[in-house]
Amino acid sequence: MTKKRGKTVNPLSIEEIAEQAEKGLDISEHFTGQHSVKKFVSIDFPLELLQAIDNECRQVGVSRQAWIKLACDERLRQIQSVRIGSLSLPAKRA
Repeated sequence: MTKKRGKTVNPLSIEEIAEQAEKGLDISEHFTGQHSVKKFVSIDFPLELLQAIDNECRQVGVSRQAWIKLACDERLRQIQSVRIGSLSLPAKRA
């Protein structure tokens, strides 16, 4: 048994949860939102870039995988921020 939001919840197998869902029952209590879908990817890096990443990982104290995820996330947020900012700028007149 696990404790969730002050109540005790008996963990169910995925089959039991699926059966409840097929019956139209609310199964939301079985999902915490802590997990996300992941997909494995394989990327080739130039050796010098990989060495620079590894050096940064040692400095910061994180794994290579964690650093790459954080770097990608940071860069994507930066790009999205620039795009959103450029949409709100008034158009230049000639």
